[in-house]
Amino acid sequence: MTTLPEKTTSVPIEQAYSQLRSIIINNKCKITSENPPQYIQVKQGSLNGMQPKNAKKLIEFHLSPEGTGTRIKSSTKIASDWTNLAIFGSVAAAFMTGILLWIAADMQNYVETAKPGFWTWLSKAYGYPDLQKTYFIIEFTRALAVFLIAAIAVEVLIVAYVYPRKDTFAQEILRTMN
Repeated sequence: MTTLPEKTTSVPIEQAYSQLRSIIINNKCKITSENPPQYIQVKQGSLNGMQPKNAKKLIEFHLSPEGTGTRIKSSTKIASDWTNLAIFGSVAAAFMTGILLWIAADMQNYVETAKPGFWTWLSKAYGYPDLQKTYFIIEFTRALAVFLIAAIAVEVLIVAYVYPRKDTFAQEILRTMN
């Protein structure tokens, strides 16, 4: 289990809250909820963020007095729409890959057996079979399928890279606190 980012400052809670809020605003975060001086929640990042620092997320900061200073704890959650977009995009790409491979296999069977299949209508020119067009479709659909498989792999790598490092931005915020 990973520990949540936290920091103890030497300033009173009101001053720590004010400083934290200022740093958050300067970093172009959107404050979504706050209960001064104990709690502040922000949205940070964007849907097209591919790094831990710029992926869309929700960050909570909890402040509590500790001696003459303030203890600040943070927790970060990746935004559900960022996760859903990654999942939906990968599922859509996998579905499209299946269709492209089906087209390629159907056309390859047409070339080898001369028996028309579901997708052989794509290879006709002026109502007649066109072998050159058929070979082009086979190679083109295979190339597109390979591209989509690579895109899925990249998306999986991005998600695998971002999730364990999601606290990076909160850690940077806490490092700038006095």
